[in-house]
Amino acid sequence: MSSLANKYTQSSRRFGRRYKKALWMSLLQAFIVIGLILLSARFVTVLVLSLKEEPVFSAPKTIYLPQRVLEHQMAVSEFQNAAATPSTIPALSTESLLANAPPLPDVQGVEFTPVENESMATEADSLFGQSGLMGALGALSSQASSVSFLGITEEAARFVIIMDISSTVKRSVETAGSSMEAIRDEAMRLIESLNSNTLFGFIQHARNYDPFQEHLIPATIDNKEKAQEYLKAKFRTNGTSAAGWNKGPTVAGHDNGLLTILNFAFQMQPDVIFLISDGGYLSDGAKGKGRAIPLDEAQRFIRLLQKDLPEDARIHSIHFPDPSGSERYIGSGMRSIASRNGGEYRKIENR
Repeated sequence: MSSLANKYTQSSRRFGRRYKKALWMSLLQAFIVIGLILLSARFVTVLVLSLKEEPVFSAPKTIYLPQRVLEHQMAVSEFQNAAATPSTIPALSTESLLANAPPLPDVQGVEFTPVENESMATEADSLFGQSGLMGALGALSSQASSVSFLGITEEAARFVIIMDISSTVKRSVETAGSSMEAIRDEAMRLIESLNSNTLFGFIQHARNYDPFQEHLIPATIDNKEKAQEYLKAKFRTNGTSAAGWNKGPTVAGHDNGLLTILNFAFQMQPDVIFLISDGGYLSDGAKGKGRAIPLDEAQRFIRLLQKDLPEDARIHSIHFPDPSGSERYIGSGMRSIASRNGGEYRKIENR
């Protein structure tokens, strides 16, 4: 009995191992089949996608406008044809209400002359200039002119001439063999040669200053005539200023003098400034009446003014040196003012 049990046990163990082996083989075969199916499906998908044709983008050569656009064009054509047809207005006629109406009496003609206040118009122009509106409008219509003044040639659309008319300058000009009248005539010729849309201004000064206008104006025929009349009647050639000239607001401690004059000129937003002087700039400032303005102080203030402009203004210096040769003033430092501000320097003296 024991041998029979042993045989049964061994047979059962062999059967169990075979069953487990068969089970694992079946599972392995199932995984292989699933893998082959998935692999086949992948290739089939790729094959199907690869057989699709690429889309072709094309457009017909003839493009037809929509009907509503054609109708609009027809309406425009009809409107233009109708507008081109001249309209006729029947002549007007009058008839008397009475059969035997007496003739109307003759009435003496009266001429109507509107009242014009020139001072009001001048003040209005000044307000426009101070607000910056005139400068903005002038920039839209300005046109450059090629000008030559006292030996310096420049092309500018907006420029200012600053002329020192003090007694020391008058003496320096005469020592150089010229005259204040000659400089005035040179300025008049320059203004006469300007294009009509070029904007210009003129400032004469000693310590106080007197501008031709409060802002730049276009060189129209009418404005040229006014400028010529101003230079003939009001330009000072005797070395003294006139009563009532502007001092300007106090600038950097100076009540008048070069810095206040430059401050006023830069408010006009010029492209070019002609600076004519002997370099003997004084000021009635808080630091002392009649104090000479140091060159570095003037340079710093000019750089500060340049920052408010769209582009730096070129400053041309025309120097009539003091015959006494005094170095107390800016004097030949005018060369530095020109070179640091993109301008030219010209020294005029008797040789």
